[in-house]
Amino acid sequence: MKNIIYLEGLEIYAKHGVFEEEKHLGQKFIFDIECELNYKKAMLNDSLIDSVSYGDIAEDIYFIATNNTYDLLEKLSYEVVKYIFNKYSNIERIKLKINKPNAPISKIFKNCGTILDIRREEFLEILK
Repeated sequence: MKNIIYLEGLEIYAKHGVFEEEKHLGQKFIFDIECELNYKKAMLNDSLIDSVSYGDIAEDIYFIATNNTYDLLEKLSYEVVKYIFNKYSNIERIKLKINKPNAPISKIFKNCGTILDIRREEFLEILK
């Protein structure tokens, strides 16, 4: 059985980007996240203790995104995933999408950004 909690469209104003203006002025970032875990116990006993609160996940993403400044979304993605894996031992896989809708691109576009889809085992291999 695959169990996923998700949060879609979390908008956070933060200061990430390669250009100094992005770091100084900031801009909107939109986060979508899926966290795979076994919440069979939560289904049976109706207790949040046996799952993960998407409200807490939203606060975690906000904390990482607003208390740090990175050039690349790849680094921001890594830091968010690292924080969540370290905080929640029951999360087995994370899929994190970061959309940067106001990226300084001289063409018309709807969305751009990064997607990191990683299992805990893969993440631990990166740390070695």
